[in-house]
Amino acid sequence: MVVMQETDVLIVGGGPTGVTLALELAVHGISFRIVDRESHRSDKSRALGVQPRTLELLNRHGDVQRLVAQGNLSSGTTFYLNGKKAADVDISGLAQDTAFPLILIISQVDTEEFLDECLAKHGFAVERGLEAQSVMQDSQGATVKLSRSDGTEETIRAKYVVGADGAHSCVRRAATGLTFQGAAYPQDFILCDTSIRNANIPWNRFSLCMGRGSLAVFPLQDGTCRVVASRMGPKGNEDPKLEDFQAMLNQLHPDAGELYNPTWITQFHLHHRGVNSYRDGRLFVAGDAAHIHSPAGAQGMNTGIQDSVNLGWKLAKVIRGQRPDSFLDSYDRERRPIGQHLLETSDKMFTWGCSSNPFFVTFRNILFTWVLPWFVSSRKRRVNIYKFISEFGISYKDSSVVATASGFSGSVVGGDRVPDKLIRSAGKEKHFLELITPETYHLVLLAGVGASAATKGDLLEAQSQFEKLNLEGAKLHTILSESAGVDDTSGYTDVGNHLHEEFGVSEPTYVYIRPDGYVEHIGFLTGFGELLKWLE
Repeated sequence: MVVMQETDVLIVGGGPTGVTLALELAVHGISFRIVDRESHRSDKSRALGVQPRTLELLNRHGDVQRLVAQGNLSSGTTFYLNGKKAADVDISGLAQDTAFPLILIISQVDTEEFLDECLAKHGFAVERGLEAQSVMQDSQGATVKLSRSDGTEETIRAKYVVGADGAHSCVRRAATGLTFQGAAYPQDFILCDTSIRNANIPWNRFSLCMGRGSLAVFPLQDGTCRVVASRMGPKGNEDPKLEDFQAMLNQLHPDAGELYNPTWITQFHLHHRGVNSYRDGRLFVAGDAAHIHSPAGAQGMNTGIQDSVNLGWKLAKVIRGQRPDSFLDSYDRERRPIGQHLLETSDKMFTWGCSSNPFFVTFRNILFTWVLPWFVSSRKRRVNIYKFISEFGISYKDSSVVATASGFSGSVVGGDRVPDKLIRSAGKEKHFLELITPETYHLVLLAGVGASAATKGDLLEAQSQFEKLNLEGAKLHTILSESAGVDDTSGYTDVGNHLHEEFGVSEPTYVYIRPDGYVEHIGFLTGFGELLKWLE
């Protein structure tokens, strides 16, 4: 007998994307189940890079410094052309508004373990060995048939189903309105996780090497590294050997070291594909189920995690009846442009770095010898690269569910990421983003600096007006300038007034922040009525 069980959300896929969505739903108290066809997690790591913005977002669910301590922080990239060092891209010091300015190089195994531990704190875990066999949706929800390896079946009725089940997503295939256009790259790739001795590589950055073929070296911990190579002359189904990696390393990164004791050697091909919509009725896709692309820029896992951060709180609002179902369309409108831009950008990076066309390779190597050192010498250009790679540059400012008050001239607008700086209370300092927890909205009142600063009465009046319309249960935070006196009711001090500077304001300002850490509405306090009208 098949038993029908009900839940608000069924998440198909227990990787980083799926578990992040489970975390977002858990903090909002939404019922869900998360299933995965595999009986246990893989001990092999596909993704290595955890970007700064992802670290900020994961820190909302647990002490991400524990994860940072397990990996290597990368301060940039060294480029090699035909075996000679061509340029260094140093990203250290480029970000002043975050507690996590560097890229974390760490095994996906460790990242998944961290996410599992965070989810366990809420009393949940991925249900393994359950495979989605069919997904049928109607106007009220979706019915999913699950099967176990022992042949038993289970049927689940969910209000919404989210496919975080990878490139071959069952949920995406069940969604009749979704397409997954794209193609495979022609190159043959080989990967090796191995120990390295007599190493002459910097352990705080990774190396990208181009010549006849392309190669990347990612230093890990304990004297190990990952070597990924694109071969000019593919060898079909011939299994790669450690000697193949050493030969390419000797050619493209001489004196890098001697590889030995490999723990994983594999070969693979890459694809670039994207869906035409992230939503089809009651079905959603996220992560690799929505977009797959080259690993250029180390964006894949990070983009999937941030898909889930965007979707989770929106599902919670709709399921609670605080938003109409149409509000969920904003997930596609906000995240699909990010995925499309990523596909286009990573494809260009990949083509330049891994082309197998010998004429193009010769042209590229000659051009890069002169252009690369010039290009990375500019701090402004390095900042632009960093904003893309770190994902700090992601903004939803064109979304219909964010806004900026008229006359506001600050540097942060509706849809932007909330910057981070140190604040102080009772003599103790902490990062501002530690206040911005994921279970609710937040209203932040920046009191202003100098003669234009708001009075205590101004701030109390704004708080009083807001509370009358605070149906979201938003938390209120007041941030005073360094020179202002703080009493028991005032809130926090902006250390050095740097948070005001990051927002680009000296006048009193309100910031209404979504649960995902992006600005929903912002303006000067003199225009506070625009926020009140927005909330109505």
